[in-house]
Amino acid sequence: MVDLAYKKNLMQCTYKTQRMVQFGDTDMAGIAHFTNYMRYMEEAEHAFMRSRGFRVVMQDEKGAFGFPKLSAKCDFSRPVRQEQTLDIEMTVHSDDGKTITFECQFFCEGEPVAVGQLKVACCRFPKEGLPYPIPIPDHVQSALAAEAAVSRNATQTDESNS
Repeated sequence: MVDLAYKKNLMQCTYKTQRMVQFGDTDMAGIAHFTNYMRYMEEAEHAFMRSRGFRVVMQDEKGAFGFPKLSAKCDFSRPVRQEQTLDIEMTVHSDDGKTITFECQFFCEGEPVAVGQLKVACCRFPKEGLPYPIPIPDHVQSALAAEAAVSRNATQTDESNS
């Protein structure tokens, strides 16, 4: 069992990925349609989880569980066009043992273009009935916390080398 002190500010790490804007992502003006940023954030969230050895829907001895969205938002500062590459920097943190917040910064050619946020809750997916919230399982928390420790140490090392 993970103790409560360990759960407090359990994790905060950064994940980076890239995404090229596809023709189908654009509107009639050739600009990435705003709704696609929600998909880009979700793709980055899933890539982050896979990079840590997890799936979108996981199984344990009690059945299926995963992380459905509680909220999503995005603010835009400038447009991007087809075939431009977005650099997505996602800061991942959880401080209550039940939810994870993904804060996303989008850059194109080094310039900020959008900021967004996804908040997800850990939920059990019963075969019958609706999903219901559960604490993030210890093995998931431990793996994410270990990654956060590596991320914090790398940041501290980078800062001490400055």
